[in-house]
Amino acid sequence: MPGHPLNPEAGSTPVPDDPREVAAALRAGELSLELTPYYGFRYGERGRRFTRSDSAFLVTLATHPRPVVERQILWLAGLLSSRGMPSVLLEQHLRVLHRVLCRAIPRRAASYARLLEAAGLLLEARRAHLSDDDCRALARWFVREAGLPPTRLALGTGWLLACAVADERSGIRSAVSSVASWFADPALFPPRFVAAAQSTLAQAQAAARPAPARR
Repeated sequence: MPGHPLNPEAGSTPVPDDPREVAAALRAGELSLELTPYYGFRYGERGRRFTRSDSAFLVTLATHPRPVVERQILWLAGLLSSRGMPSVLLEQHLRVLHRVLCRAIPRRAASYARLLEAAGLLLEARRAHLSDDDCRALARWFVREAGLPPTRLALGTGWLLACAVADERSGIRSAVSSVASWFADPALFPPRFVAAAQSTLAQAQAAARPAPARR
């Protein structure tokens, strides 16, 4: 049985039949890697391979009904967040992927809109616990505590930490510990950085709203 065409470790993960969609998925993956250096720092070449195969898989979802798309996106968001990739990263990638696909094959834009809707679902889930203003404030907190200049990379780190807390409040187990195992690792970062990561997570946990009670 032939292996996965984009990633030998991806098993039987689906890939689009249309080579234009495959090319768009790969382009979107590269753009997401550029937007978020964290991927490369933490996951290296293996992360790049899974970005390729996951991006192609996401394209295949556009042919399914909305409930199926949402179910698959929530499943993937939970899986990735529990492995150190807060769902905000998947949300960002879905937006990038949607834009690249619509430029590549405009006549399928209606189908690709399902990916944008799924990104909105993840956004709503995060905002149920931490607003964008909360996340921005936490990002600035991290930068100050770490003694770093307010670059996109430094602020983005604080944002990721905040979003991990929102994910855990949404029910994703290990969302916080999975990012803390990296950003609060004294073997990787200096003491002030580690302390800033820990205090940002604590501030986010204090600020995050609990999940709404089920009726």
